[in-house]
Amino acid sequence: MAAPRVSVVIPAWNAAAFIEKTLGTVAAQTFDDFEIIVVDDGSSDDTKLVVDRFLKDKGLRGLCIRQNNMKIAGARNTGIRAAAADLIAFLDHDDLWFADKLEKTLAEFDVRPDADLVCHNENIVKDGALVRVSRNGPLVENMYERLLFEGNALSPSAVTVRKAKLFEAGLFREDPEFNTVEDYDLWMRLAKVCRIRFLDAVLGEYQLVESAASNRIVYHNTNLENLLRDHFRGFTDPGPLTRARMRRRLGVMCRSAAQRLRAQGDLDGARRYAARAVAECPWDWKNLAVAGLCAVARLKGVH
Repeated sequence: MAAPRVSVVIPAWNAAAFIEKTLGTVAAQTFDDFEIIVVDDGSSDDTKLVVDRFLKDKGLRGLCIRQNNMKIAGARNTGIRAAAADLIAFLDHDDLWFADKLEKTLAEFDVRPDADLVCHNENIVKDGALVRVSRNGPLVENMYERLLFEGNALSPSAVTVRKAKLFEAGLFREDPEFNTVEDYDLWMRLAKVCRIRFLDAVLGEYQLVESAASNRIVYHNTNLENLLRDHFRGFTDPGPLTRARMRRRLGVMCRSAAQRLRAQGDLDGARRYAARAVAECPWDWKNLAVAGLCAVARLKGVH
């Protein structure tokens, strides 16, 4: 059998209750030269049974690989290695695609054969309601530094990329200290070797699931800092401007954590991160403002 044009890689963990909806949006694609590779990453429910039954009932080309839990980076890497196609389209187990997602994405590869990665926009949806439209990008001349210093600008379920480039970049890093930011890390490494295109079209839905507990916010922020400092070490002799950009990026990271912690009522944690934001980047008035708000909120909480 000839290889498909694109392999759809879906990491799944305890997804039996909802993965059929996600798979249904793949089955409904107007472009049908694809295979589906679901990686059941050590689920304790019937994820594999549900996926196997769905693929059989719909007559879809694909398989479900069962493995011990390796977290999302390891699950995606397993799917990439098993893929038969030259193009990989990522889809998280609770996200959804519009019916023309693959058709429009593959058309972009056809009209721009030099492209290595195509990313589109998404609707951000919570409990069935539209929260906002996430407009990924934009493309700039030095995409690596744009991502590093200005923040993530791609989303897994919106990305289709050449498999060869994924291997060239080294796949997703499975180090525990990069968990929750493994996709951001890969986009930065791909930006060094890929010709990226952004489609100004909304072709899917990202399901917003709040992980707002203070410990999750701190965990994510700690790993984000691990990642940023790891990439900063790639600048062997940064000049004053680059060092200022590094400090500004860390300040923004800490300010964001402070704002999220304050929203959760963790005023001590918010104050600590706000103080760090000011220490990293005292010339940014937004850091000073958030530090003031956190201090006032903490005083009100004490009294």
